[in-house]
Amino acid sequence: MSRAGKSILSKTLSNTILTDYLAQVEGDDRIRRLRGLRVTASKDSMAYMKMYTPYMVIAKTEELGVDLARLDEALESAKGYYELVGEEMATGSKCVLRFNFRAFRNNYGLTDLGRMRLVFHGILVGSTTEDGLGMQAEMSGGTNAEPVTALELLDGPGAVAETFLDVYDVLLAGVEHAG
Repeated sequence: MSRAGKSILSKTLSNTILTDYLAQVEGDDRIRRLRGLRVTASKDSMAYMKMYTPYMVIAKTEELGVDLARLDEALESAKGYYELVGEEMATGSKCVLRFNFRAFRNNYGLTDLGRMRLVFHGILVGSTTEDGLGMQAEMSGGTNAEPVTALELLDGPGAVAETFLDVYDVLLAGVEHAG
């Protein structure tokens, strides 16, 4: 009975906090509601790796020399948040959403976010390029160490203007009631 009471109290407090948050941010232009986004991980990013490392427990690692099962632990301790690219389905414009994966509820993980139609409440914290999300850029301080295109090889790095994407820290992600 005590456990059931604590669960009801916890849900009541959570709902109260959520209701208060939604009322407080109504009309606050610092909090942006991002709707209609398809969320994916950039191919060479840590978020992309983090989506697959939990499954690597079943891989044989003797011949690789790398303990793939521990790779998941390493990624968890290396980074407290993961960036995913959000692309507006209607316009194709992109932004970067940063998630603190320790804050996920209901056993959700990074792979679940791409399957759901969520509304993201985010606060603008900066900008980056899509290439800046890759592991190579992450490890080298935010820039790619090698030229990527033929034009960059001929004209040098920076010859092609890169598109910067807004980066949002996600405060809340959930399903919005269409009432």
